[in-house]
Amino acid sequence: MYNFYFSNNIAIKWFLLIGILFHSLAIYFSVGYYNADEHYQIIGPLEKLLEIDTKLTWEFEWKIRPWLQPYFYFFIIKLFSFLNINDPFILAFLLRLVSSLIGFISIYVLFIYFKDKLNLDNNFSKFVIFSFWFYAFIHARTSSENLSISMLIIGIILFDKLLSLESKSNKIFLSTTSGLFLGLSIVLKFQIVTSVFFVYLWFVINRFELHYIKYILLNSFTIIFVLLLGLLVDSFGYGSFNNTYYQYYYANFIAKWFESFGKDPWWYYIKIILQNFFPPISIIILISIFYFCIKEYKNILTYLTLPVLILLSILTHKELRFIFPILIFTPFFIGYFFSNTNYFIGKTIIINFILFFNFLFMVVLIIPASEEIKVYEYIHYNSNENTKIFYHSDNPYIIDDLEPKYYTSFLPKITKFHEGSNISNSLIIIREYNFYSTLIKKDNCNLSFSVYPEFINLNKNWRERKFNWYIVYCKN
Repeated sequence: MYNFYFSNNIAIKWFLLIGILFHSLAIYFSVGYYNADEHYQIIGPLEKLLEIDTKLTWEFEWKIRPWLQPYFYFFIIKLFSFLNINDPFILAFLLRLVSSLIGFISIYVLFIYFKDKLNLDNNFSKFVIFSFWFYAFIHARTSSENLSISMLIIGIILFDKLLSLESKSNKIFLSTTSGLFLGLSIVLKFQIVTSVFFVYLWFVINRFELHYIKYILLNSFTIIFVLLLGLLVDSFGYGSFNNTYYQYYYANFIAKWFESFGKDPWWYYIKIILQNFFPPISIIILISIFYFCIKEYKNILTYLTLPVLILLSILTHKELRFIFPILIFTPFFIGYFFSNTNYFIGKTIIINFILFFNFLFMVVLIIPASEEIKVYEYIHYNSNENTKIFYHSDNPYIIDDLEPKYYTSFLPKITKFHEGSNISNSLIIIREYNFYSTLIKKDNCNLSFSVYPEFINLNKNWRERKFNWYIVYCKN
């Protein structure tokens, strides 16, 4: 079994097919958004571009958010509108498809580039990398983290390759294209500037030679040019010239908006990795990260991992998604750890354990990222403007105190249910299990839709968490 894992007798095309399958599951099933910013910072301004009556969040009042990604999605939607595809749910699916494709390509390119350098050309490493549940989930997101990380990955590969070639013409090409992708990564997510800074630091410490200076300058000028184009796009979005980068700095570090969302201890990221990736898998992730950074301390991936993690740990406000640019490399680190350590007692057991739990986590790919979006889908395809729709207690049209009008603007109006409401020939949307169980006992009311199967109601804790939504149809 050990020899099977670390041989290379399975063609990479089969691992690619597995990766495509898992990504396809996430594209189709993982509707909605993992974090509020995924919608309200990206799809929110897209609503404006689509002339949907909406209200943008405070970040757009402060003019600190970039518009490049909303414009990118806007042109995709307009392209498909020429094909008479205007269904918001189909278009959202296509946005996930495009985003997922870009992310998958970036991981494939990263593997091809580093497989020999890091001894990853074996069955286990390829399986972990292309079947890692986190990739399929994050790539299906329309978040700025997803696209910016993909651009960063391609940019660093081109940057590293730049320093390995002899051909002058190719160096010029690699310098400009690397600068293009690195610049795009910053425009899409300003925080990525930290990662780009450490890319340059890696060059200064490990690869500095005078004859490279002109190519590095060309690379940096290209980045600056892309950043200026980003400001131009932002100016179109805001309707006047705006220095988004300065506004972002001022709002978060001068006005201290960043800290208003909470303060966390320096060890928060270690804790959240341990919690969210299930021990002992999470322990293996941490061990693999530090093992790689120690053994490959001159590798460019080390400079994108450990220094960035330390810097983010110093900042007061922390969220799991902030370290996605670090976690994106963890399958490579896990593959490296097991491929470059001698056989030890329990190694095969641990490997089997990793693969087993990775399959368990695949359930994340087939459940909605936002349960409310599944409710919207049902209403959209099973009602019309004359359909009476009520909600009990929790309004599904409101998420995080905001309305995702990209979806709800296409839906019938919704009214709060009160005792005495005329519910004949109507749909009632319910989150509380007790009210739902009472309502369906009526002769004229039946369950029409449930986000999750009914068997979850067997678990009392799941019922009380109120993450499921029910739609009940009541006749005359």
